Amino acid sequence: MNDVLVLHAALGGNASVPTVTGLLAALPYAYRLALERRDEDARFASLVGIALLLEAVRRTRGGAPDLRRLCAPTGGKPSLDGGPSFSIAHSTARVAVAVGERCELGLDVEELGAGGRTQRELERWTATEAALKLVGAGLRELQAVRLDDDLRGARFDATRLHLRPVDLAEECVAWLASPDAIPVVTVEKVGWPA
Repeated sequence: MNDVLVLHAALGGNASVPTVTGLLAALPYAYRLALERRDEDARFASLVGIALLLEAVRRTRGGAPDLRRLCAPTGGKPSLDGGPSFSIAHSTARVAVAVGERCELGLDVEELGAGGRTQRELERWTATEAALKLVGAGLRELQAVRLDDDLRGARFDATRLHLRPVDLAEECVAWLASPDAIPVVTVEKVGWPA
């Protein structure tokens, strides 16, 4: 397997995907409750992310994981008991998942022009969010992230992190964070049904 597989899909036009609509009932109780508290669009984007996670695990391990192994601790990083490591990110128009066997991952994606930010500002923001996701921290700990000027690395408190851009689509900015450099990242767009 490549070191990291990133699958992504556009959110528009996915509303009729049966795989996504049936996922909510299959999730562990606590995870399902957390998603049910979200607004409809955010819940749908999260479910598309879980569908992409299932597809990525099928591709990397040859079979889908049991969703009962999905853990989402309050204030912590979601995980699958027994792996692989993953990170799900979504913007208003796109959802992506990064999956890897060798190390923890953090992924973030934003649409160009989001919040009136320049591309450079969005690159810094998505790199920062990817770093926070990697370490399982929330926005309250934003000040603990120190980005390198070239955005190829960062520090979270005393921990050194590696960053790299991920080319998903022209209209978005995405960054991947990991504790070690990742030599190979394979990116694939997924059309529905997956």
